[in-house]
Amino acid sequence: MADQAARQERPRQSDREQAELIRGLYRNVPVGVAGALFGVTVLSWVLVRIAPARAPVVGIWFGLTLAVAAWQLILWAWYSRQPRPDGDWRIWARRFVIASLAEGFRWGVGGVFLAAPGHVEQQVWVCMVVACAASASVSSLGSYIPAFYALLFPALMPFVVWSAFQTNPLYWALGLLALALTGSVAVLGFGQGRFLAEALRLRFENLDLADDLRRQKDIAEQANLAKTQFLAAASHDLRQPIHALGMFVEALGRTRLDRDGVRLAGQVAETVQAMSGLFDSLLGISQLDAGVVRPASRAFAVQPLLERICREQAAELEGRPVRLRLVASSAVVETDPLLLERMLRNVISNAVRYTVEGRVLVGCRRGPRLTIEVSDTGPGVSAAHQEAVFEEYFQVANPERDRTMGLGLGLAITRRLSVLLDCPIGLSAPSRGGTTFRISVPVATREAEASAPEPLFAPPIRGGRVFVIDDDPAVQQGTADLLRLWGYDVAVAESAAELLSGVAGGAVPDLLICDWRLRGGETGLGAIRAIRAAYGAEIPALLITGDTAPTRLREADRTGLVLLHKPVPPGKLRAALGNLIRREAPAQDAAEAVR
Repeated sequence: MADQAARQERPRQSDREQAELIRGLYRNVPVGVAGALFGVTVLSWVLVRIAPARAPVVGIWFGLTLAVAAWQLILWAWYSRQPRPDGDWRIWARRFVIASLAEGFRWGVGGVFLAAPGHVEQQVWVCMVVACAASASVSSLGSYIPAFYALLFPALMPFVVWSAFQTNPLYWALGLLALALTGSVAVLGFGQGRFLAEALRLRFENLDLADDLRRQKDIAEQANLAKTQFLAAASHDLRQPIHALGMFVEALGRTRLDRDGVRLAGQVAETVQAMSGLFDSLLGISQLDAGVVRPASRAFAVQPLLERICREQAAELEGRPVRLRLVASSAVVETDPLLLERMLRNVISNAVRYTVEGRVLVGCRRGPRLTIEVSDTGPGVSAAHQEAVFEEYFQVANPERDRTMGLGLGLAITRRLSVLLDCPIGLSAPSRGGTTFRISVPVATREAEASAPEPLFAPPIRGGRVFVIDDDPAVQQGTADLLRLWGYDVAVAESAAELLSGVAGGAVPDLLICDWRLRGGETGLGAIRAIRAAYGAEIPALLITGDTAPTRLREADRTGLVLLHKPVPPGKLRAALGNLIRREAPAQDAAEAVR
């Protein structure tokens, strides 16, 4: 509908073309007038020098030239100052044709009456200048044939007719030359006019095509934005209950249950973990699109990273006729190890998941850059699908949308990370089956740096005070129950004002946990500032959000606060709490928090 409306708003293509041709005519008026005046001035001077008696006739003709030139310049100025819709081109074309006709007759009158009777040499001079003027009009008037012919034929044909009635054969010869010149210039002008019209038609077609492409691009971008906004809204609304469910399941696991209860609680926990993994994939795409992922490059040996990934993936192959083999490499690369690990994990897990039997081979090839190859003997990827596999939600071998096979976001995330890290990824799939993914990584120019030790997060001590602000009652209840089981004194509310009115002073809290988006347009950052101001202390704070919209992620990232994304695994939440409060705790509890 939008395209149809846009086409209806356009003027007819013939009108646009003709209007542009007329604009070209008027643009050439100043130069054409200047050239004509120069030619007339030279001819007039020569004729007066050769035949002073012809001065009165020359003077009248020169005055006629000035009048025609003034008319043309006035018409040009008038055209330049008027708004010119493309549909009005006919009016301005008629005016220009009349001006060209007047100029043509002025040259025609000169060709017949300027030279003294019987003086062929004067006539040659006149014919030469008139012929030059007529030929030059091809370039200035050839874009519009009616205007060109309106000048050409009145300028040359009067002399042709006049010379035919003369008795001197020299005049006949001049007349034949003028006739031949008229025909050749007419054909040349006609050809140039058609060429210019065709070039203009192609130009407008290209402009229309570019406009259509821009509109289609805008439509696609709007559709993509709508999709992103829908997914962000849906993701936020779904993350809330899943986050609360995770808190309840963790709290349930710490209560006394019989054997069946333990089994059911474990199954629910596994389901929640699976759903959390799917949402993490959606979050990964949103974070990359939002530009909040920042690489931290360093030099490191690639072999330990590959060994760790392959060791984890080997567990997926138990009981299957598939062998995972890693070829040792001593290469040192320079990039972000965590982001490269995510790329490799996505590629290797894909190979493991889709290979029914045979092998998965992981190895490296040295060169100007290190090429990490992951080859499998799976079903392969057809040439038609080799680009599509890097698109969101596309899965070659999962038409049933089996959730155990993911959402089809792993390779989409990998492609985005490859651009972010400047580590291009490609694939090849021979017709005999199997697929090979290749990731090109910069080789380090220095020795590998020592890996930073994993930080130990101190868990919160019993008796601490925590304020929780969230506008979802289920999240409030689930978080409060879990924190109380961990030994915290917890106060919950859906806004900073409600929380402050409920606690009415008291001890300064040890930690604030705030949802990013609250009711009434309030944000977690605003709530944190209000509570800090009320207590006059820089209280440690933790932001938790279910938003995945790129703009929201950028806003939250700019706060500088610790940010966790719903659904938050209880272990990760407890580790973050311990790190923020920075209280000493037994090593056993610290290890449990890391797990």
